[in-house]
Amino acid sequence: MRSIASRMALWVLIGSTLVLAAIGALLLSLTRTQILEHTHHEAAALAASAGSQIQARIDRVAVSARMLAAIIATRQDDAEPLLRDTLAANLDMDGLAAVFRPSPNPANAPPYSPFVSRLDDGTLTSRDLARDASLYWNSNWFLGGLGCGNGCWQRPFFSQSRHRLLINYSVAISRNGHPVGIINADVTLDWLHQILGSLAKPEGAYAFVLDSDGDYLAHDNPDLVGKRGMAALLKVLASDRPESTRLPVAQNPRAHGAVWVYSAPIEGTRWRLGLVVPEYQIYAGVRRIFLLSLALGLLALLGVALITLLTIRRTMAPLGVLADRAEHVARGELDFELPPPRRPDEVGRLTQSFDQMRRELALHLEDLARVAREKQRLASELEIAHQIQIGLLPSEHYLDAVCAYFELHAALRPARAVGGDLYSYFMLDPQRFFVMVGDVSDKGIPAALFMAQTITLAKALAPRAQTPQNLLRLLNLELCRGNDSCMFVTLLCGLLDTGNGSLVLASAGHEPPILCGRGAPQLLDFPTGAVLGLYEDSDYPEHRLRLRQGETLLMYTDGITEASDHEQQMYGIERTVESLAQVPPTAPTAGYIERLLGDVDRFVAEAAQADDITVLALTWHGATAPSTEMCIGNQLADVFGALDRCENLLQEADVPAVLRGDMRLVLEELMVNTVEYGYPDGRPGQIRILLQPQPDAVAIELIDDGVAFDPLQSATPDLTGDLADREQVGGLGIHLARTMASEMRYTRDADGNYLLLRFTYPNLDGSPP
Repeated sequence: MRSIASRMALWVLIGSTLVLAAIGALLLSLTRTQILEHTHHEAAALAASAGSQIQARIDRVAVSARMLAAIIATRQDDAEPLLRDTLAANLDMDGLAAVFRPSPNPANAPPYSPFVSRLDDGTLTSRDLARDASLYWNSNWFLGGLGCGNGCWQRPFFSQSRHRLLINYSVAISRNGHPVGIINADVTLDWLHQILGSLAKPEGAYAFVLDSDGDYLAHDNPDLVGKRGMAALLKVLASDRPESTRLPVAQNPRAHGAVWVYSAPIEGTRWRLGLVVPEYQIYAGVRRIFLLSLALGLLALLGVALITLLTIRRTMAPLGVLADRAEHVARGELDFELPPPRRPDEVGRLTQSFDQMRRELALHLEDLARVAREKQRLASELEIAHQIQIGLLPSEHYLDAVCAYFELHAALRPARAVGGDLYSYFMLDPQRFFVMVGDVSDKGIPAALFMAQTITLAKALAPRAQTPQNLLRLLNLELCRGNDSCMFVTLLCGLLDTGNGSLVLASAGHEPPILCGRGAPQLLDFPTGAVLGLYEDSDYPEHRLRLRQGETLLMYTDGITEASDHEQQMYGIERTVESLAQVPPTAPTAGYIERLLGDVDRFVAEAAQADDITVLALTWHGATAPSTEMCIGNQLADVFGALDRCENLLQEADVPAVLRGDMRLVLEELMVNTVEYGYPDGRPGQIRILLQPQPDAVAIELIDDGVAFDPLQSATPDLTGDLADREQVGGLGIHLARTMASEMRYTRDADGNYLLLRFTYPNLDGSPP
């Protein structure tokens, strides 16, 4: 003790011991906290990952069941094949059933309700649940499933026939908003145990899945499966505490002492996944590191110089490695490994952070490459969708090849790769030309699909509808069916008579068309019906006009009127009419579209196109044949006077005598019937006759304000036997009129009955007309 070296050695020993003890205690505390936080993050991430895996598996079951419910709702007879195909494609399911409500009439046999299950060897077998001894429609699983409109998971049960624990997923089969049966999917819980067993859990940790009742659906300890979780655990999971919670005791007998519980909900169910890590296992590594540090500290006291040298070298060595690896990162080389940190000190944390930065940078670069590939694939798919959508539309230019009486030009600009605007046209028959323009709600792919459905249905329904009003009614009924997304379409339909330029329009909430060509453009603001796809009982009034030579009807969507510039000012209908007024009357049909689109482009300037734009121009080039209009009262004397005038006019137009006789007979029959039966209340009425000789035929329109009567719907009389002995009188005149007229078409609107008759000239060589 007298020597300085001894005292210094003593003081160094005492000081080193105090410093070592303080640092050791501090490092132990910090390391325990860090290890605990690290364990919290890893365990919570592991629980969330496992929950996502389970959710992905059950989502496949739920999606398959909901798709089956939607398909079988309209294809009940194909239930069993659909169940077999779905069960063969989804190995998570052990069985599928499509069961239906029995008829209220006890005399009717229960509907065929197939149940397809998977045997142990993988083969599929089926049976009719309606033939089981127990009535399934009285069972809880069936009654509960009827209320699962969007699907729900039912309670787990043990199947006596299949000797395994199962759980059901049920989806109601609905028709017209009412459940008529359910799709029931049996799912085994073996895959739950497989997922829990495959988790990379810390040593000594175990996982479990609790159902909504607090019972274990799956557990790493098989003895606890089916048992209820202890009260403390259920209380923790039911509270609003954080995902990591400490429990003094574990329910699992294999765990000793306090444990940490990490939980994660499984979306789509009321299940909850839990991961339990024993606390002693969390700090096992810390204890080992602390003992090792203590031993090294004791050795340091024996040779401060040597320890100092070794400490400096050991401290600098990892920093040299990090500097070398930093140069690799600067060159973009990320595929290397760092030596694991020996201690959780600053150098160790720096090494971990550097390595984590390297991994995250590599993942970020991979994500960027994947996003680039995905964008390229999506762009390719959108281009294909655009080509398909364009293929659904007819040509942008149509010129009547038979008589060249009318011409059509159209233009469509989608705001995205695909859009919801539409136009179409087609010949309904040799004398009538159908044209329509529409705008689907929303944009993008959903609107494009709804647009394709609208065009397809319109073309299919037009031959049956025959008029714009009837087409909109039928089309609305079809689009309302199964329209759960509440999409709708505005549609403007027109039917052009190619012989005389007569045009009938009907609108379902669409923009009013504009008539151009003679004087200032005229906005045809006539009554319109509701949009298509929302209200089944909607009606669509018709508007009639006759195009004159050189007149053009412009039909468009709101992408024109609602086009906005950078200041959010809209183009509007006033600018639209003013732009069309600048088009010369002698301009071609396409000139109206070019002028309007050019003005819209100049108005919006560089602003982005917010909505799809569609414009269609229909020009009448034919000269309307001269016609004579007569208006008479609903008296028989007026009828016969009008018949004489018609015959004189036809004779002046050089109509053959045979045809004049036929026409007088038909007109007499129809007009007398109108007077005698069209006004049963005796009120005064008015009958209008439009007589129009044409080069190859004579067209006659009969318009009256009497009660509705469609001569085309009158039943064909029985012409067998002696007509003089017929017991039932009547019907022969209508049948004679339908037979003698070359063409007969009937419509009715709010103004009354419209009957169009057409009589074709007989061939001059004596052959039949």
